[in-house]
Amino acid sequence: MRLFVAAQLPVELVDALAETSASLRSCVSGRFVGPDLFHVTLAFLGEVPAMQVTEVASLVRISCDGMPPFSTTLGALGSFGRRSQAVLWQGFSAGQDEWAELARRVRAGLDEGGFAYDGKGFLPHVTLMRRANVAHGTLPVPCVERGVVDTVVLYASDLSGPRPRYEPIECVKLQQDG
Repeated sequence: MRLFVAAQLPVELVDALAETSASLRSCVSGRFVGPDLFHVTLAFLGEVPAMQVTEVASLVRISCDGMPPFSTTLGALGSFGRRSQAVLWQGFSAGQDEWAELARRVRAGLDEGGFAYDGKGFLPHVTLMRRANVAHGTLPVPCVERGVVDTVVLYASDLSGPRPRYEPIECVKLQQDG
């Protein structure tokens, strides 16, 4: 199974991201990500044998133990890659320390279990478009909204259809110890 661990976003952030995405349609061409697929990837594992999925789910649960929900605010737009084939995303202007701690915990748990993941540096963001042509013109001002992140999900992703499908395997609610 193709697995990744992500933070699920609250509805108010998803709605604001969808509004930003809609405003991009008038000035940027590319492949838009549907609001039902918005998330913040904490660790991408890639292919994992089905018999190890339960172990990965357990590690995700344990790594989130004691991590409280946290407030975050959507921030600026950014991009990765070439400007004519970019990944266009929206970042966060608040909650940076909490995002970093959540990713550190998840990745440390996977390390302890011996599971490899994409070791790129962590930058909290939500992908809005792929293959975006951002070489010309200016981007709109993104919608800014505040919300509380309280759920981490282990997903299986299926890329065999016309658009990706993400199947939740394990959902973990963040909660303060005590």
